[in-house]
Amino acid sequence: MQEELFNVKDQQIIKVDPALSIPIYRQIVDSVNQAIQKKLLKLGDGIPSVNSVASEFSIARGSIFKAYDELRSAGVIDSIPGKGFFVLNTEKSQKTNIFLLMSTFNPYREVFFNSFISKLKDQGTVDLYFHHHNVAVMETLIQNHTSHYNTFVVMPEVHKRTKDILKRFDGRRLYILDSGHKEFSKRYPGVTQPYEMDIFHFLADNVDRLERYNRTVLLFSGNMRNYGVIKGFESYFKQDNRPSLVVHETSSYRPEKGDLCIVMDDNDLVPLIVYARTKNWKLGDRFGIISYYETPLKSVISEGISTISPDFEQMGQTLANLIMENRNDHIENSFLFIDRNSF
Repeated sequence: MQEELFNVKDQQIIKVDPALSIPIYRQIVDSVNQAIQKKLLKLGDGIPSVNSVASEFSIARGSIFKAYDELRSAGVIDSIPGKGFFVLNTEKSQKTNIFLLMSTFNPYREVFFNSFISKLKDQGTVDLYFHHHNVAVMETLIQNHTSHYNTFVVMPEVHKRTKDILKRFDGRRLYILDSGHKEFSKRYPGVTQPYEMDIFHFLADNVDRLERYNRTVLLFSGNMRNYGVIKGFESYFKQDNRPSLVVHETSSYRPEKGDLCIVMDDNDLVPLIVYARTKNWKLGDRFGIISYYETPLKSVISEGISTISPDFEQMGQTLANLIMENRNDHIENSFLFIDRNSF
């Protein structure tokens, strides 16, 4: 009976990648915990011996002993002389400890964060970091902190170096968040926003209302990084042939009567409203505004500003479910349109 209990059924229980910045012992600990969570290891099952792991991966026995000692101290495994190590408790596998790296924090990302931690409840802890669209900062944070966590959520800065930076992670526990839909979502699980297709489909679904305006203008300030919005916007108007314009120097832009302005940066929203008032233009009547990213304030200013926005609350819940259920899915997040008086 004991021989069966200590039989190693799957030699791929332990997975080690020396190229990762995560210490070897931590990868071994995570491997065993993940195998338990996925029910690849059950109560009483044996795990690979120190010698077999050292031989398989050509690594020092000290790293393996350190990993197994940590698992034994946590009450996850135990050993019997001459029999080896075995699973002692499937309820005590390591608590999810999440490294969450975002670009910046703002009101709509706060909606995501609150939804995320609320859905996790007491099943995991989250430490939040920011790279502020700086790829060097992103790389430094990853190098300095990844050894302290077993689960990683990254909102990547889309850059030529990002692909190699993400390779430092154990890909089994890395989730991509929000951006990088085209660049990284096929490589890693996560919840991303298809910004290019979101804006394209929104415009196509509202073609009749676009006809009320002479021109559709996308205000894309230097603070924004979701370049897929520009691609989707331009792609739509290539087939529509209706007058359109992308404005990057938003501070100097002065709208014309008949413009429909799609505003990415909230800093550009108030100047547009003030300018319309000086011209006595009524929003939604020959001059329109659609603001990216829903916030409660937009429901009350100027009798209501129409918004288009990723569903950040849903994004938080979906990501939490992926992590808690240990799933490796890639999910495209939903997109919301809230129709108010400005459109």
